[in-house]
Amino acid sequence: MKTLRQIRKEHVLQVLDHTNWDLKKASEMLKVSESFLRKEIRKIGQTETQEHTPKINK
Repeated sequence: MKTLRQIRKEHVLQVLDHTNWDLKKASEMLKVSESFLRKEIRKIGQTETQEHTPKINK
């Protein structure tokens, strides 16, 4: 079973991929501020590093 954190991460990454990493469009779709989205992206990057998987390259 996936954790809420994993589901949230997957959803954010899917939206970012859908918008070609346009933070303005992605934040509008997610109904969050761009600064909040940037924080989420940093969290995802930290999680990726902790899990020993490649960092986000976009």
